[in-house]
Amino acid sequence: MKSLKKILLSLTIGLVVFQTGCGVQTNSKNIDNTKTSQEKIISEFKTLTSKDSKPQEVIKFIDDNIADLSKEDASSMIISLEENLKKNLPIIEDKFYKTKGIQEEMRKVYEADFDIRKIDSIEGKELKELLVETRDSGYRVEAAEGVFFPIINYEFYKKYSSYVSSDIKEYIDIMAVESNNVPAKDAALMIGWEEIIARALNQEKFINTYKESTKVNDIKGLYKNYLTFALIGANNTPLFNYDTNIIVPEAKEAYLNAIKKDSDSIFIKTLKDFMEVLEKDNYKLTEAVNLYRKNIVNN
Repeated sequence: MKSLKKILLSLTIGLVVFQTGCGVQTNSKNIDNTKTSQEKIISEFKTLTSKDSKPQEVIKFIDDNIADLSKEDASSMIISLEENLKKNLPIIEDKFYKTKGIQEEMRKVYEADFDIRKIDSIEGKELKELLVETRDSGYRVEAAEGVFFPIINYEFYKKYSSYVSSDIKEYIDIMAVESNNVPAKDAALMIGWEEIIARALNQEKFINTYKESTKVNDIKGLYKNYLTFALIGANNTPLFNYDTNIIVPEAKEAYLNAIKKDSDSIFIKTLKDFMEVLEKDNYKLTEAVNLYRKNIVNN
């Protein structure tokens, strides 16, 4: 009986070891197959983007394959898509500027509260085809000084957010805010002073959180723009009234409210220091104030 128990125990242990070993081998094969598949996708993507591929082709490839990639590879793919859209932007811009009658037709449809998502309502074949191409290529239509032109539609990128790394997801969110509601056009601010502060703080958070991100320099450039908006304004929306040289009341109120809150933000500290300098001159733009703010923006 004892011999029989020993035999059964040996068989059981052997079976467990055999099953475990088989499991490891299967998992190893699966990992190798997955790695090979991802490498193949990346190789095909690099080949595609090395040519003068249209954005629609790149987008279709990404849509078909991004779910099979790691977050790192998916992020690289989305960054490459952005580069492709930037590269192709002048090409589609020319179609808006040089195609006869397009600007006139655009004015008509925009006067009727046109929404690019409702392209089917457009009667002109040439304009409809251009707008379909614009939409499907990852752009949206913007207007300034009576002229219509395409810009990158970062809201379009949000469908990839769950596949990419946290820094690229945050980058997409920041840029979607910019493309959905551009901060300035026609030399005027299109957003309020509170919104300028909110966006700048979000950009600063990205810079501090993702110091090694491939997109950190892009956000630093954007942040500098918002620092300029905050301290100078725009030609048609200056921070200081052109007639009195006094800070505009809306900005003063927004800034004083912002600096009341406890914050480790460099942006808030900058605003606080700036307002203290202004207070000494009764919130008036003097030569000293002007030099102070220019020094901040430049450095």
